[in-house]
Amino acid sequence: MSASNGELLRRSGWISITTNIALFGLKYAAGMITGSVALTADAWHTLSDSVSSIMVMFGHRTSRKPADGDHPFGHGRADLIVGVAIGAILGWIGVSFVIESAERLTVTVPIAYGTIGLVATIASLLGKELLAQYAFYAARKSGSHALRADGWHHRSDALSSLAILFGILFAGAYPLTDAILGFVVAAFLFYGAWRTVWNCSRPLLGESPSNQSVDDVRDIARSTSPALNNVHHIHIHRYGDHTELTCHVRIDGDMSVSDAHDVVDRFEQALRDRMGVEPTVHVDPVDAPADSDCRRDAYRGDEEPETGE
Repeated sequence: MSASNGELLRRSGWISITTNIALFGLKYAAGMITGSVALTADAWHTLSDSVSSIMVMFGHRTSRKPADGDHPFGHGRADLIVGVAIGAILGWIGVSFVIESAERLTVTVPIAYGTIGLVATIASLLGKELLAQYAFYAARKSGSHALRADGWHHRSDALSSLAILFGILFAGAYPLTDAILGFVVAAFLFYGAWRTVWNCSRPLLGESPSNQSVDDVRDIARSTSPALNNVHHIHIHRYGDHTELTCHVRIDGDMSVSDAHDVVDRFEQALRDRMGVEPTVHVDPVDAPADSDCRRDAYRGDEEPETGE
């Protein structure tokens, strides 16, 4: 991550923290004055966004640390870990909203939101959507998964504010509107939590390379040397800005070790130059028997049709 992208991420974090604290104070006051569980819960949701923004900044700082003896591939996955943690926070807040809303179902007195409730809700809707847009922009520029998760945290808050705004218009006629809106807010939170945890945990657990990546590796092999007959067992491991690529390649068994080494060296350098990865290539003789490992078929790009090259 470049210095300019790092500055963009830090700026996004501080804007989020200060804006969320201001919105929390406004919505919490409105919730206390009106007695609305939806507004009060939404206020705490907003404050949690400040916590998640602090976590994003901490994760960014950690991910920029260089590799060391305990972490030979660097600390890039700290960004993903923070993203999963933010998703867990969203889910926990959603559960608390469900509990509070279930308790409010027994209340039959309509909530009088008043002017302060309307102002707080509109301010939250506009402010949180602007924060979400800025976070998504900064995530695209920096490639930060945690910042993208933070953007969804903002977006879920904006959507919950939209639901509350809708409820304000009907609260007088329907006393249970406030409790129902609490469930709606929780639903947005659960969706944001699921999306965040899913997107951040997949790279942590490991993913199959995309079809495009497999095609790129094989195209590079073909353009490097006709001696590289077949590329298989292609795996890509991402550690933030650092990406490791491992694969197997078949070479004529009669080729000398020195010549095979030179060919593979040129292949690895081409992978570095064209894909921005750090490759490790394992050599198999062309006439070696097919792998008997039952895991072989579970990975994308294990085998390709022989080209006859």
